[in-house]
Amino acid sequence: MKTTVRVAVAILLGTAAASTGSAGVRGSGAELLVIGPVESINAVDRTATILGQRVHTAMVDALAVGNAVAVFGTARADGTIEASVIQLRGPYVPGATSIFVSGTVQRAEPALGRVVVNGVTVDLTSAMSSGMWSPAVGSRVAISGTQPVNRGLVLVSGIAGTGAAVNGIAGTGAAVNGIAGTGAAVKIGAAHG
Repeated sequence: MKTTVRVAVAILLGTAAASTGSAGVRGSGAELLVIGPVESINAVDRTATILGQRVHTAMVDALAVGNAVAVFGTARADGTIEASVIQLRGPYVPGATSIFVSGTVQRAEPALGRVVVNGVTVDLTSAMSSGMWSPAVGSRVAISGTQPVNRGLVLVSGIAGTGAAVNGIAGTGAAVNGIAGTGAAVKIGAAHG
């Protein structure tokens, strides 16, 4: 599982970074914040909803509902995203197209194995085979996975995060199934042991 998670996240993030090329992302301070389906477009406000995230963009005319995109930019204090670059990724296929969201844990339900990150509900149970854990409310996390139903639950395939209290996302054994770390930072695939 450790290798699978590391490869999935590396492919997801590596593909996004590699395809930016001269698009102005590298060195611009822009951060990958979301990869997912375009759910709605408001041409008047120059905004789009992408994986539940409200995104302000000058590229709104190039977007189409039902396509997947990668959004690089900055998060505003009100939770919206100011896009610097949006990469078109083709048609979105629920349950097959990889998604990504970076943000703050708003709610944690450890008994259900779920967290809400920037309004997106994430099922962590597939990553919990080594025991119960849940990032704490207020932790910054980056989640990759799939979403079998549009606007539905995200099934996690990779998670990374930081925060003073990440409640047990740590490991020192030989196999920690891809989620490991010590102290305030959590890293994918960095098992200690």
